[in-house]
Amino acid sequence: MKKILYTMLVALMTAFTFTSCEDVPAPYDIPNGGNGGETTTEVAEGNGTVDSPYNPLAVVQYIKSLEAGVNSSDYVYIKGIVSSTKEISAQFGNASFYISADGTTTGTQFYVYRVKGLGNKNIASDDEVKVGDEVIICAKVVNYGGNTPETVQGEGYIYALNGKTEGGTTPSTGQATGDGSKENPFNSVAANQMASKLASGEKTDKQYYIKGKVVSVKEAFSAQFGNASFYISDDGKEDNKFYVFRTLYLGNEKWTEGKTNVAVGDEVVVCGSLINYMGNTPETVQGETYLVSLKSNGGGTETPDTPGDDIKGDFEYVVANCGLENATKLSTLTLTDGLTLTFDGGGNNSVPSFYTTGNAIRIYPKNTIKFESAKSIESLVFVCDEYNGALYNASGDISSTSGKTTISGSNLVISGINSKEFTLTNTSTVTGAPSQLRFTKVIVTYKK
Repeated sequence: MKKILYTMLVALMTAFTFTSCEDVPAPYDIPNGGNGGETTTEVAEGNGTVDSPYNPLAVVQYIKSLEAGVNSSDYVYIKGIVSSTKEISAQFGNASFYISADGTTTGTQFYVYRVKGLGNKNIASDDEVKVGDEVIICAKVVNYGGNTPETVQGEGYIYALNGKTEGGTTPSTGQATGDGSKENPFNSVAANQMASKLASGEKTDKQYYIKGKVVSVKEAFSAQFGNASFYISDDGKEDNKFYVFRTLYLGNEKWTEGKTNVAVGDEVVVCGSLINYMGNTPETVQGETYLVSLKSNGGGTETPDTPGDDIKGDFEYVVANCGLENATKLSTLTLTDGLTLTFDGGGNNSVPSFYTTGNAIRIYPKNTIKFESAKSIESLVFVCDEYNGALYNASGDISSTSGKTTISGSNLVISGINSKEFTLTNTSTVTGAPSQLRFTKVIVTYKK
């Protein structure tokens, strides 16, 4: 009897087990069916052209093949459906939003960052782009920070919106020209490329010259701040524009009322340090940039008088090209001509230093500079900085262990040195601007 009951109990438990398991889904999807559903696998599509745009997955894969933080050299086309919006701004004329292949937030999300609207024109209303819109984007792209694929700010626009286009074309990638020197300035393409190679927030260790025509003015020169921000390109058009951020005026001075302002179409040369701001915006560095020349659209060229340009010597040391960081306290500089400069504070808390304001080396009272050369030096000419109406020549109070000190215009001249080794000392006993020697260039003449 017990055996029969036991058999019945086993049978009952088996039946209950099978019944209970019938409605429990498998812990994984079964390909081609299983659980009565289908799996969806994203596939990268497109080659980035207008006829075959990348889908979000394909553009992400392409961007990950780029070096981190470096903009793509070419413009690419990307197609998708807006899955969420971050900022659609008529005020700033651009839009930031995410797209996916199907408009949902579950698939690959690609970040469209600060692009212009249809026809490469500014966004005109805050609802110009909405969730569910189908878009085709034309833009350069970047792997921002090495982990965020996105479009490059200011280098993209909406080519098509829900099937509508307004004549936008693929912007020219342009040809980089120039080496950044005064004689051969960068064009906007070369400046963008140089800055884009930097890490996020990193700036160049020296200043470069950049030439172009003004595309648009973001902030004109004003007496309040004395600086201006504008975009330049080779031909004054939007393609390949470079952002000149808060540059000072001619002569590395603040702009004042009555001076010519910058305008669209002007041809300019600027000199400044470059930075990859936030890892996605190549631009000049505020406070380390100034206008070298300004040719008004339809007008003449304005350039400041450059002290020392008419003085010839055997060797010139231009401080702006020294590759020093702002506010660097100086100890020793070895120049390319085999000349060594050794600096000392002389007991003053203010020690010899380099500042980008004026691009000058500052020598305060009691500070010294020791010159050591392989060849005997006949004379030195210090081209002194002029700033806000003050001439920083230490009022001529510079003594030398060899030679005689005189002032000639904005230059401080040490003549009759005839030595391979000598020391200069700032002997000024006054305070403020008259006590400082600030020089932007040293012109060396060797004994014949």
